[in-house]
Amino acid sequence: MDAMSIRRYLQPSPTLRWHPWAPLAVLLALLLLAFYLGTRWGYDASWRIEKRSSGDMSASEVFYAAERAKVAPALELMRTASKLDGAVGRYLQWESEPPGRLVQWRDTLESMVFFHGMRMPPPNREFTVKLAELRLAQYSAANPRWAATASICEELGRTNRDFIDEYRTTAARYTRLLGRTIRAQDLAPAVLDGRCTF
Repeated sequence: MDAMSIRRYLQPSPTLRWHPWAPLAVLLALLLLAFYLGTRWGYDASWRIEKRSSGDMSASEVFYAAERAKVAPALELMRTASKLDGAVGRYLQWESEPPGRLVQWRDTLESMVFFHGMRMPPPNREFTVKLAELRLAQYSAANPRWAATASICEELGRTNRDFIDEYRTTAARYTRLLGRTIRAQDLAPAVLDGRCTF
């Protein structure tokens, strides 16, 4: 097949109503439509399933947290505190590395396809500060019930851990967020010298 034949094929024919590329364009449009409808259906299905089960899941979470607190109270307190630590860490990471242009475009596209144009709000500094203050007031050495974490070594069993060293990074994050010095000793469990030794 020579170049002239190819050029003639790509040109619209005076006897045809459609351009030779029209079927390909229609096929591509149908594939995009099928993709869009499939993603919408999948997202809506997951939303319905989550909505049906969210009440039971929330209740189950409370139940199992209470059961864990009976068996391992120190570990359960530390598990709750670690959720607050994670929120502080995620906010500071977002603050130091805000999303780029491509991520913003992706988020915009996802909000249009999945959330009917509603966008998820960015992390909120004021709320994160409140979470950090809650951690320091309720889940740290400042609160008398934190003394229950002294049994963490027994609950973990045979282990060697230096909690002061483990919580240095977390303390630095709290210091950066709150603008005042937070020590690792304030966040670590209340074990002697901050260490478990086996």
